[in-house]
Amino acid sequence: MSNTVLSLGVVGAYLLLLAAIGFWSYRHSGQDPVSYFLAGRGLGSLALTLTTLATLISAFTFIGVPADAYTHGLGIFLGVGVTTAFISGLFLWVGYRVWLAARHFGFITPSEFFGHRFNSPLLALLYCLSALTFTAPYISIQIIGGARTLAAVLGEGIPYWPLAVVVALVILAYVLFGGSQAVVWTDVVQGIILVLGMGVAFVAVALRWGQEAGSQLDPWLSLPGPQGRWSWQTLLGNQLLFFMATPLFPQFFQRFYMAKSARPFQTLMVVWPLLILLVFFPAALIGVWGRLAFPDLQQPDQVMPLMLQTLPSGVAAVVITAALAALMSTADSQLLTTSSLVTRDLVVTFLKRPLSPHQEELLGRGVVLGIGLVSFAIAVRPPGLIAQIATWSFQGYAMLFPILMAGLYWKRATRAGAVAGALVSSGLTLGWLSGLLPKAWTGGWLPVIPAVVIGTAVLVGVSLLTQPDQERVAAYYENGPWAEEGCSASAASQPLENQEGAA
Repeated sequence: MSNTVLSLGVVGAYLLLLAAIGFWSYRHSGQDPVSYFLAGRGLGSLALTLTTLATLISAFTFIGVPADAYTHGLGIFLGVGVTTAFISGLFLWVGYRVWLAARHFGFITPSEFFGHRFNSPLLALLYCLSALTFTAPYISIQIIGGARTLAAVLGEGIPYWPLAVVVALVILAYVLFGGSQAVVWTDVVQGIILVLGMGVAFVAVALRWGQEAGSQLDPWLSLPGPQGRWSWQTLLGNQLLFFMATPLFPQFFQRFYMAKSARPFQTLMVVWPLLILLVFFPAALIGVWGRLAFPDLQQPDQVMPLMLQTLPSGVAAVVITAALAALMSTADSQLLTTSSLVTRDLVVTFLKRPLSPHQEELLGRGVVLGIGLVSFAIAVRPPGLIAQIATWSFQGYAMLFPILMAGLYWKRATRAGAVAGALVSSGLTLGWLSGLLPKAWTGGWLPVIPAVVIGTAVLVGVSLLTQPDQERVAAYYENGPWAEEGCSASAASQPLENQEGAA
């Protein structure tokens, strides 16, 4: 009983801290879209690094990765963790150029970049709809993970769904009232907590179970794993998936807009691999060690919460708080970003309903509530394991990767090519994920991999047969954000002047 009280006390103090940050942000944040959705475009290196880390590390990392490692071994670390660590180059290749464009043209949502770069409302709408379709299930796994983590604190006596309600309400509360400023500053706190908490968990579990590990775990510590899942094709497919999907997560993409200057991108490139490895490797190894403590689990998603119950109460409370920090920091960012997509892209741009800044803010809060309820409805009856839901969602983000890279680097890419490539890549991905197309046609790859290859070929072929919009090319490459002087080293230290509105 005393252990439960201690854990509840630590978790309760953490939730109160989040509520306090949300209330403070509500009182001090601006009442305009740039303030509500982008924290005033004023984040420095520390804030941007921690909010980006906290946005990426989720219930998939704290619950899904240990569960997959418990079943299939350390392949999940090589297939996901290593790739995620070394995508730091994308902060320069993608993030910096996206930031330059957003600063120059005043973008607020990711869709606005795609629509403006190719002068295509259809392309903006396609990104918006795909992001909304695949984000709600991903938000739901944060609620699932939170409820199962709280169950580790309270034992088996409380049903799953009331715990899911508590997690959903806490996240909704500080996002609704505080906006991006609340999200960013809770992310800073949660980023610190989740890194330290995973470190504490790793040390504590290693001391408790690491010395008992023997040859019985060898199949889980080598490829392709005990069930042969992590073949070279599966490993490479997951590496490509995470490389393509990560910059296109809507909440991740929008983080690129929030930087005060280019200097935070330099910081991210340096520290990102270390931070990711400090979280992913312990998560996977704890899952493998879980086979020593609980060799016959029917529900692998329970392995991390159950491993916490084997630790001293004070240590368990810290790690449980870190797990909640990971999932809440992802869910709040996803809610806020999808809210901006609905408000600005669907209502203002597509439906052509002009709104005042205050009306945009109010509508954004309403959308947060609506998406939160949809995600909760999915979480009440989870359609699969956390890692399975996450992989399904990641493919929906990755399918537009060739459009992103062409928009950033290929002057010859045309609107017709981008739209055709996006439609083909999206159509094939959705067809395979839904079962409308035979899975045999994927050649054993994750569906999005062949879809992106074919979509890229279509993008290139149609672009070579059509002419690019020379005015739009000049607006970006000659007179705009990517002109030679815009990408010079001297621009890296220049602060951003806040801009409102989207092109």
